[in-house]
Amino acid sequence: MIKTKKSFSILNFGLSAILIIFWACSDKKSQVLTTESFENLIQDTLILSKDLNTAAISPSLAYFETDSGRFLLDFRKLHLVGYRYPEGDKGFERFYQREGPDGLGDTDYKRALTKDGIFVIDADRKIHQANFEGKVIQSWSLPSTPTDRLYSNYTVFPNNPITYYENEIIIPDVPYVMNEKLIGYEDWLVRLNLNSEEWEYISFEYPEKLREFYEDPNLGPYSHYYNSKSNQAIISFPVVDSLMILENNQTRWIDASPQESLIFKKGKTVPSGEYTIFQPDHSSARYTWITFDHFQKIYLRQVITGLKENESNSNQSYISRIIVLDEDFKKLGEIENLPNTYQGFPTPDGYYFYLGSGEVEEKVKFARVDFSSFLKP
Repeated sequence: MIKTKKSFSILNFGLSAILIIFWACSDKKSQVLTTESFENLIQDTLILSKDLNTAAISPSLAYFETDSGRFLLDFRKLHLVGYRYPEGDKGFERFYQREGPDGLGDTDYKRALTKDGIFVIDADRKIHQANFEGKVIQSWSLPSTPTDRLYSNYTVFPNNPITYYENEIIIPDVPYVMNEKLIGYEDWLVRLNLNSEEWEYISFEYPEKLREFYEDPNLGPYSHYYNSKSNQAIISFPVVDSLMILENNQTRWIDASPQESLIFKKGKTVPSGEYTIFQPDHSSARYTWITFDHFQKIYLRQVITGLKENESNSNQSYISRIIVLDEDFKKLGEIENLPNTYQGFPTPDGYYFYLGSGEVEEKVKFARVDFSSFLKP
């Protein structure tokens, strides 16, 4: 396989970067944004049902329009389910193989549901394309791990989707933690041409600020979104207020922080029997995901600001907000009082957030949220 490396190396900050950061901080102080409570944005609820074949439903689904109607697709544990939209009843389901000629492996997070089928990463070594009938159409080998990377991690983190467009697919490699051995590594996004089987890197360096948070699993992994329409890679670091925008071999930083000041707290090492382990500080602020609603043309960046009182460490125990930005990364406002930290999914009718099960365990609720209050001229 021919390797072509394309680098967007960025930490040549210099005076211009310092001035940009100073301007962003000064502008932030004077800017007053709209803040909406999550409950006030809810327009409707959608209820999907679990059954004997469906033990759980993903918080983030994929919207599709087909000749047979509109569907929300979910793919979990080799099980594809299509729910009719907006009715919510099950329209179809397919079961895929783990092994054999049509085997997809056992990866749950790293898959892309597209009009051309399902792309699934298998054990950090291959990516398979399967059709909607359960058959593998084609498979490709992923690049071997560079020696300075030590190991690749293409499969674990759900806030880093793989992106498919035209004949290319972009796959994120995300570190479990940041440390001295990895701080200088750059080749975090792999772009594979499915026709030629050639691959290249969208490369970027971690900011120096991450040196303060070595070995912290909450404050090391980046999140990203690749906008195939604008050909922009948007990178969000857990402890950096600005977004990194990679476009046309150029890098720029855009402030995307909340109005509330954030406190980032590194964890500590603690004894655990015969071993010493690293214990993250779950009360620390951190940016968790970035996504784009291509129907309403807005970016959503979530940030955890702390822990609720008397709550254990669970998805519902965090205090979090969402920063809303337009497609040019201008801040439009914030959403507070979120029910959890899950990422949702866009439809032409609005953006849906996962609410979980209600009084009946088999019924899973989603709230449809309207962002029009942020989009007023």
